[in-house]
Amino acid sequence: MNNNILSDEPSNKRRRKNLQITEQKKENEAAIHITPEKCLKVRKKYVPKFRLKSSGDSASLLTPEGERVPLMLTDLQHLLLHPLLGNINLSQPPRWYVLEKCDHISQITCIILEGISIQQWEKYQEKMLHAQKIFSHYIEILTPSVYNGSLVKELALVPLSETDKEVIIQKYGSMNLALEARKDLMVMMKAVFPIGDTVSEKVNNICEDAFPRTQLMLSAWQLIEENYPVPLKGKLKELYADYVMSKDQYKPVTPKSPMFGLDCEMCLTSAGSELTRVSIVNEKHENIYESFVKPYNNITDYLTKFSGITKSILSDVTKRLEDVQKEIRDLLPPDAILVGQSLNTDLHALKMMHPYVIDTSLIFNFTGERTRKPKLKVLAKEFLNEDIQSGKNGHCSVEDSLASLKLVQLKLKKSMDFGDAVHTNRKQYKENFTKIVQKQEYALSIFNHIIEQKKTSIVIGCDNITGDYHTYLTQAKESLNSQLKKEAVSDYNLAMAHLKLESNSDNELKHMETIDQWIERIWKSMKQLGLFVILFGGTTDNNGIAMIKVKDAT
Repeated sequence: MNNNILSDEPSNKRRRKNLQITEQKKENEAAIHITPEKCLKVRKKYVPKFRLKSSGDSASLLTPEGERVPLMLTDLQHLLLHPLLGNINLSQPPRWYVLEKCDHISQITCIILEGISIQQWEKYQEKMLHAQKIFSHYIEILTPSVYNGSLVKELALVPLSETDKEVIIQKYGSMNLALEARKDLMVMMKAVFPIGDTVSEKVNNICEDAFPRTQLMLSAWQLIEENYPVPLKGKLKELYADYVMSKDQYKPVTPKSPMFGLDCEMCLTSAGSELTRVSIVNEKHENIYESFVKPYNNITDYLTKFSGITKSILSDVTKRLEDVQKEIRDLLPPDAILVGQSLNTDLHALKMMHPYVIDTSLIFNFTGERTRKPKLKVLAKEFLNEDIQSGKNGHCSVEDSLASLKLVQLKLKKSMDFGDAVHTNRKQYKENFTKIVQKQEYALSIFNHIIEQKKTSIVIGCDNITGDYHTYLTQAKESLNSQLKKEAVSDYNLAMAHLKLESNSDNELKHMETIDQWIERIWKSMKQLGLFVILFGGTTDNNGIAMIKVKDAT
């Protein structure tokens, strides 16, 4: 029977309708065919990417050893925290890496192996085929192991709780600043400078700070980042070969440690910039050290307009750089905090290295951009209502050193965010952001209280390790072997395995091959878009190494 006879629709209309149905079927079939490719393209937009910045490249094993500048363990901690905290809690981008789409990191897995250093990796890397296949970034890390310090303490010391997370962020300006301020400064500083354990018995009686002055100090990695002379091996060791430390042995810095304002004046010689004058003032604003210095090389420009130094002033001066270095070494106490404006320039002029520094160009800011540093003259006028560097005879190192010290003393009477637009802008940004995104605040820290909503963490390891985490953890511990066999690390947002290996050259190769098998097993069990970090903790003789990779579909 012909259905067209029974239909009320005109034949031409039915043909158009059938044609439309046919075309729709073709479109659906085509859509089904190309959907996976389209989805793949869409998914790629959300794949996290990890790459190194120049500071990371300088620490990479691809850089020759003599030119390499290792990263701090704090740098690695920042990377582990980044996906958990998100970009909202970073006032400025990380200094050594870029992690794109960090909020799409599905999990973080970190394996810490104490007792293995960069030396073992270089010796056995050809045998570790799985590690070589997985990782593309190998970074030299300076760890507390070089002074028998606690690797656990350095990684775990982020004392944030559910109630004070926002308070800390607002107080310090950002989470990375809070890490440095709240962290025990001695942990990594001991890895760089010879610092003992005995605290100075002398008490600073005039200290009336609103918050600990140690919170204004630069950390070890900040000293390196701001081009301060630091006694590290490799490139920096060669660069500062003729520098001396301000003390042979230091004592731990405390909130009662004395501050000293320091400023230098320089001239140009045939060898470059050289020291011509140095001044030091104490907290009572007394000038306790003043000296002109005779450069060894011929002076080509006295820079009188800036330095105030003239040929006649230096004509009868006999004191040399090494004389000034000795006098300053004798003068400063072992826990002295040096204060100055861009003090790295002054320490380079002195060819001296010092661990405890407060830099007024970094703790005061008008623009909200840390890289745009204010001038001391502007700071003095704005906050002290003093006119400095206004004479026709050039700068005065006594005046400048005193102005820097007064600025720090003023800030210590106020608050951490006083005079610092980086902090105040960060606070305002957070307030505006929370108005738009109404989310319940939660605790975010590493190893102490990772109790973010619907996120979990675990630390697994042998008994001589996991016991050290009791102070920092809320999750139960399990043995490493049983956990690896279960391959349950993928069930956690942050999974850490920490193992301490005994040094035994006879079984070294076997240990490394076993570790390589662990790496492969854990890598296979990880979720896609997970961040995988392996840390060889180093030894007292050699630095450690970090291997980093984001697991993607490729």
